[in-house]
Amino acid sequence: MKISITECQKDMNKNTRRVTLVMMLLVANLMMLSPVFAQEKTKKSPDSPHLTEHSEPAVTLGKMSSLQSKVLNKTIPLSIHLPANYHNSKKTYPVLYMLGSEYRARFAMLASTLDYMGEGQIPEMILIGIDLPEGNSILLPTRENQNTTVPDNYISFLEIELIPNIDANYRTAPFKVLFGGSNSGLFCVYTLLNNPLLFNGYFASSPSLRNIPTELQQKIKSGPLKTLSENRFLHIIYSDDEGLTNHVSEFSRVLAEHKPESFTYKVDELVNQGHVPAMDFIQFLLTLYPDFNPFNPRENLVSLDTVTQHFDRLSKRYGYEIKTPISVIFNLGFHTILSKNLIAAEEIFQYSLEVYPEGKESYLGMGLVRRSQGQLESAKTMFEKALTIDPDFSLAKRWLQRLEK
Repeated sequence: MKISITECQKDMNKNTRRVTLVMMLLVANLMMLSPVFAQEKTKKSPDSPHLTEHSEPAVTLGKMSSLQSKVLNKTIPLSIHLPANYHNSKKTYPVLYMLGSEYRARFAMLASTLDYMGEGQIPEMILIGIDLPEGNSILLPTRENQNTTVPDNYISFLEIELIPNIDANYRTAPFKVLFGGSNSGLFCVYTLLNNPLLFNGYFASSPSLRNIPTELQQKIKSGPLKTLSENRFLHIIYSDDEGLTNHVSEFSRVLAEHKPESFTYKVDELVNQGHVPAMDFIQFLLTLYPDFNPFNPRENLVSLDTVTQHFDRLSKRYGYEIKTPISVIFNLGFHTILSKNLIAAEEIFQYSLEVYPEGKESYLGMGLVRRSQGQLESAKTMFEKALTIDPDFSLAKRWLQRLEK
């Protein structure tokens, strides 16, 4: 990844900011209406006797878990959210670790954002929330004597206990990101400076850099980051109305003077967005994967080779296999069908079946090819196969109904 130190930015388009903020707040509010870990109930709606509330929640965003930590000598509650297709796939997923997931609306917003952006704008990711029921100030050095025992222990907990446990129980790719806001944002920075290889990337939203500034500067000048040879990155986002501008600027100045070439650093200063801005997470993800999916078949129909070669390059850049997303393959194949190039479309969906034999979109796509070729029985078989994978797959249902008519 190329090195880029970005000055604090104030020239963002105000309308875009407002729209993004409204969207994010709406998502958070909707998630609060349907709790992250909902209890199932069935009852008549009090507002309308003709409506029945079904037993399953409309949206589920994870499950509760916990890990008994010997390092911290306590049980750490966890919130775990897996990609929608996790159980129907065999691929591995990068992992994003969120500090402070006891803020359920915030966890729900991150989980739904990963689901919404997954495979279209970023890779699908596993989200691991680390609850901090004692408050995220526990991650700071003690105020009296700047003792770092507790944050150091939390780094050890991540390295020795949590990450190995997650890797052992889930299909994880060797690519990890740490996310935190406010005091836990400072902990992200602190973790980077003390153990830069622990995560591939660090997202710090409104980090409390006013705390231990001298110690942080000393870590930059003489800590393990100084000799870093592998690619790592830090992205800080904060707002101009929370009193962090001078602290972030000074931190950035020292970091720019002493950072290694393999390290990428970016800062975004937002305007009037408050502490831990609601729009931070989308910007973090888009900066991490700026060119994940540059293809728009509607405007520029490219070949399958061009698409797969792009994701091969991304795999080399990020250090783990990034398969060509099934959504990208399907879009390319569908528009190739529309262009009447059925030979190329068949090759595309044959590739999809080879790479994603468990993918419902692979069978739907091949069914559309067979339908366009006039092979209606074969098309029906493909649509039915998609429905055996997902009985609620509405696209397959609709195309099967059209075929039967």
